[in-house]
Amino acid sequence: MEKTPGKRLLVLAGLSLGAVAVFGSLAFYFLFWRGSPGETKDILIPRGASVSSVITTLNEAGVIENKTAFKYLLRFTGGAKKLRAGEFRFQANMRLIDAMFTLYHGEPVLHPVTIPEGYNARQIATLVAKAGLGNEQKFLAYAMNPETPKKFKLASPSLEGFLFPDTYSFSKIDGEERIADRMVNEFFKRFDQPLRDEAEKNGFTLERLVTLASIVEKETGHPDERNLVSSVFHNRLAKKMRLESDPTIIYGIDNYDGDIRFKDIKKAHPYNTYTIKGLPPGPIASPGYATLLATLRPAETKFLFFVGNNAGRHMFSETYEQHLRYVDQYQRRRNPLPKPQAVAKPAPSSKREAKNGHRKLAGKKGKK
Repeated sequence: MEKTPGKRLLVLAGLSLGAVAVFGSLAFYFLFWRGSPGETKDILIPRGASVSSVITTLNEAGVIENKTAFKYLLRFTGGAKKLRAGEFRFQANMRLIDAMFTLYHGEPVLHPVTIPEGYNARQIATLVAKAGLGNEQKFLAYAMNPETPKKFKLASPSLEGFLFPDTYSFSKIDGEERIADRMVNEFFKRFDQPLRDEAEKNGFTLERLVTLASIVEKETGHPDERNLVSSVFHNRLAKKMRLESDPTIIYGIDNYDGDIRFKDIKKAHPYNTYTIKGLPPGPIASPGYATLLATLRPAETKFLFFVGNNAGRHMFSETYEQHLRYVDQYQRRRNPLPKPQAVAKPAPSSKREAKNGHRKLAGKKGKK
């Protein structure tokens, strides 16, 4: 018996509904089914990664099981334009729809790194590497390349001193150059144009001010002494006296072992302020914001010398004779100040107060 057109339509409609139901079931299965929840996985999506390479990476990591279904899902949703580079947190056996959402909208995984005040470029490179954010030698090569400062219109031999000390959050795809650039940009953000203009009015280029601030940072034993330490160096510069700062010697010593020897004091290198006049050619470390301000606005004093008192602070002198008395009292005899004036000792890597404290700024071996 021949089927009427109406029956044919009913059969076709039934078949179509069945196909839709099957297709819908399969789509629901592939998009929303998941296996047993697994461990979280932080996966790096490189810049310029193709859709197929991302799918393969997620599949091999156990995030998705069906590569074909995920490929069509990304194609249908415009994945080629929506994929982002970065490190993202997935979970093993994710639903495809959830994996797609993470790729398109998930928060990137960021890694914190804290740069302490007074760290130099080599120490900062080590911290970046320990945080898993880059290669130590690549970071240092970029930061110390004399061409790099030109990007920021700096007349400095390197980025030393301009890698601003702060706590940052970086992605593992940022790379050494982006990380260093971010630190320099933070410097310019914090030490803004009005402050730079103020330095120029005071007779300092930005590079010279940061160089002096880096020395003040390394010499300061206690925060409330910053302006006093700054005043000593300003006064010595004004009188054309050598700065004679220990940290500038240390900066030129390879594999520094914690002690300065007489041969180190006499060793001529561009940063040794015992042998050169004026400021070294560039900073020796990254000064913090407070030290930059203290260097910009020193206390009004006549101090020309200071020496550690073995209690975390310094004794300041206007005359060489008074300075020698303090050296004898607090270093050769090791007589600390009374307890009320004692504070925590500074970090031995940057503010040395113990072994060679008698040689603290212009007091080394009793020299002027």
